[in-house]
Amino acid sequence: MKTGLLRGVVMLVLLGLGFTLTACGLGWQSLPPQPGSVSETPLGDSPSVANGERIYFTGTSGRGGQIRYQGGPAFGGMMMGSYLTCAACHGLAAQGGRHIMHMVVMDAPDIRITALAGEVGEHGGDHSEYDLETFRKAVVDGQHANGELLSQDMPRWQMSDTDLADLFAFLQSLP
Repeated sequence: MKTGLLRGVVMLVLLGLGFTLTACGLGWQSLPPQPGSVSETPLGDSPSVANGERIYFTGTSGRGGQIRYQGGPAFGGMMMGSYLTCAACHGLAAQGGRHIMHMVVMDAPDIRITALAGEVGEHGGDHSEYDLETFRKAVVDGQHANGELLSQDMPRWQMSDTDLADLFAFLQSLP
């Protein structure tokens, strides 16, 4: 009886550790796409939700490998050799939230398209809707639509226009 209980506890601990590492963006990059998953879909010329999903969760592109960035949060995603990803700050469902790591508090915004549309009203500049150009200003330049700088916690990603369109398409696919 004790052996069975001990095995159950060990399995729960290992499962919890796996979920924790995945949620923190650690270990995710080593997982191959599962057969039939969205991530296994071949890339075409039009925006690819599958590649956008890959970029969001791993910081890598199916078109060119690891996507570089400058700046970002003080902890930089470098704990245990990890690499910063969108999901590391904005969460698995892109809903954002408060993060505390190395005694640094960071609030990451909700980046689902419905939430970003509200940002246009607050920081809109010349834009009436949250479009790919507005998204590019945030992700690449670190600016709201009106040119106001985003928090220094937001990395400035160095990605191609195609990868940016893929990431935007993935966020548009989220409920």
